[in-house]
Amino acid sequence: MTAPPDEVWLAPLATRLRREVRVAGRAPLAGGHASAAVERIDLDDDSSVVLKAAAPDEIAALRAVAVVNGPVRVPRMLASGNGWVVLAHEPGAPLPPGAPVPDEVWCTLALVHAHWRRNRPRGVPVVDPTWWGQLCGLASVGLQAAAARVADAGRIYLEADATVRTWAADSRISTALAALPRTLCHGDAHRGNVHIGPSGAVLLDWGNARVAPGSLDTVVLAAPPADGPADAPADPVPEIYRATLHEALGTPDPPAMIAVESAWARLHAHAQYLPFAAEHQSADRVASMVRVAAAALDELGELLGDRRLR
Repeated sequence: MTAPPDEVWLAPLATRLRREVRVAGRAPLAGGHASAAVERIDLDDDSSVVLKAAAPDEIAALRAVAVVNGPVRVPRMLASGNGWVVLAHEPGAPLPPGAPVPDEVWCTLALVHAHWRRNRPRGVPVVDPTWWGQLCGLASVGLQAAAARVADAGRIYLEADATVRTWAADSRISTALAALPRTLCHGDAHRGNVHIGPSGAVLLDWGNARVAPGSLDTVVLAAPPADGPADAPADPVPEIYRATLHEALGTPDPPAMIAVESAWARLHAHAQYLPFAAEHQSADRVASMVRVAAAALDELGELLGDRRLR
């Protein structure tokens, strides 16, 4: 994906801002493993925007979060079109390593999760058994590629692949998805997508948004550091998340439902990051991710009464 020429997005932005808009400067913003073109565009009035190549899923998610009431801290969409989006620029820097995730981010997730509970934002994909099977398929492809690429650790990747392929049609996952309420999830709410600036913390990059049980976001955000073993202790989800969620819903979630949702989310989160780990991280990291996911699946079965047909 690449950002569009200036003539494509300048006119819609000018309409939104109700004035003529000229580009005064630009600089790339994408870094790390980001693949989409992202630029900071400096305008002639000393303000800045972000121009980003974006799929329809991300644009739909940004529209959906824009209607959530309360202090939601997400990028403000100024204009969008076929394959691109213009966002208000948020000056600042990523959340420093080891720093706690600000309460603003937990409250943002809680308010989004409450607003879209049992509703489906138009244009955002839904996590269902078919989605889950496709996710396991992607993980399998990545693990097999890693096994072929790294001969000395090939056995570890192949064993992980064999395990992942058994998950694709496991009825414990479909049972959990049928029982749990879905909502709009960021889908990739790791610490690297938390941006700290003069106006506070912002949760960036909604390109992996999906309709799923909300604990997917909290499990990812509270996960242990990605450069260590996946079975290291995770951070606790702060009370402010549940308190904000339950206040917005008007009723608390049953503890049994929270337990099932959390076990499902640990499984799903590790499965979704396995392709990345297989390509960019160590075999030990992959093995620890599979251990955590397998333990979460066993816990999920126990919480559901162990009703499954494999």
